[in-house]
Amino acid sequence: MKSNEYRKALYISWTIISIFLILFLVLFYLLDNSLLLATAPVCPSKLKGSTCFLCGMTRAFLSIKEGQFVVAQQFNGGSVILFSLIFINSIIFIIEKIINLKKI
Repeated sequence: MKSNEYRKALYISWTIISIFLILFLVLFYLLDNSLLLATAPVCPSKLKGSTCFLCGMTRAFLSIKEGQFVVAQQFNGGSVILFSLIFINSIIFIIEKIINLKKI
């Protein structure tokens, strides 16, 4: 019984996260780059003079949006992988929802 409850909880969590990721992707592509850069917060690590693993991610994602994957990689080494995972997860989520709609 517990295993089924954990599976349902995991599915609900994945659904919520996936909806937010899809919303992120839609807004990311609809909004202008200058607006996104102007509203992006300054990293607290940067204010302290250090870096974090997400430093440069906003500019990297904007480069990916423009199709400049090499530039994105220079801004943040993990940006292409992270963006790919977000995109792939969104596609899998949409396909899974379409398949489940057909079962009903």
